[in-house]
Amino acid sequence: MRTLIKGAQVIRVLSIGDLERVSGVPRTTIHYYLRQGLLPRPQKAAASRSLYTEQHVEILREIDKLKQAGLSIAEIEGRLRQRVDQANEVTVDLAAQEYDRLHNRILALGVREFASKGYKRTHVTSMMRQLGITATVFYGHFASKRRLLAECVSVLMKWSLAYADEKTASLDDPAERLIWEAFAHSRVFELGTAAFAVIRVEGTQDDADLRKSIEDGLAGTVSRIMKELPAPASSTGKRPIRDELIALSLLGAWEQTAFDATSRTKYSRRDVLRAHLWLFLATQAALRGEVDIDSRLARYEPLISTLAGQLPPLPPILERESSSSVTSATKA
Repeated sequence: MRTLIKGAQVIRVLSIGDLERVSGVPRTTIHYYLRQGLLPRPQKAAASRSLYTEQHVEILREIDKLKQAGLSIAEIEGRLRQRVDQANEVTVDLAAQEYDRLHNRILALGVREFASKGYKRTHVTSMMRQLGITATVFYGHFASKRRLLAECVSVLMKWSLAYADEKTASLDDPAERLIWEAFAHSRVFELGTAAFAVIRVEGTQDDADLRKSIEDGLAGTVSRIMKELPAPASSTGKRPIRDELIALSLLGAWEQTAFDATSRTKYSRRDVLRAHLWLFLATQAALRGEVDIDSRLARYEPLISTLAGQLPPLPPILERESSSSVTSATKA
């Protein structure tokens, strides 16, 4: 049995077994009534699966009352014809709504499982048992566990951005908006631990969907941080560091702190929020010229330029192996 919502209308979706149990009418009798036109046609969810609604239950009860009143099947059909015809004209796609509801149930469970257990310890078979569905049904919604994780991340990313919009719409203080942004992304970072592990440690070419869901969400968050940065303090209207790189650096610190805090019980969510706010306020002060960072940065430009054009050396043992390989290849 499923309960579906369309607008203000709540629709109970019933299988034939549900309809038997709720109405007390055997399925053989239900099928007979259907052939006689006494019941609205069920909607097909599959070749062997039909969907019924509460309206079928009500009409079955009405049929029973009319039978007890002594009416024949033909007379009952005449009494109910208009009601059945109207029910047959309803355009609500019960199969699609049932599919969407189950899809969302799988997503909701996936979010909880991935966030609490990580990717490796989340098992599809366990999820199927909890949901009471078969493997065929599960894989009809998600082709793989990776696809499920990708959609979980995408849904949470979009939701966190929308939730942050709602909470910050009337706020003027950038710092207060930032706190709400960080709070809105709390679940994203919990799930992100699992997602990044898959990409960085177990990543394959099949992870395009997962990468895109993360990249899209991060791009949205970076753009929000950029909007909160103050205008350049210099008369040129420019600063030595691009706003996007500043936003990416803040986000990177925020992510790492949030991810690390999930495995360190000594750091609370309050600690994480305060640390992120502190970094933002320090950055905000520097960009406003309240702290002279630009002149200090200029002192290090020669060294930055030198180091930016090279890579650090390999460990000695690897350097020797690398040199040996080059020598052998030259001799060959």
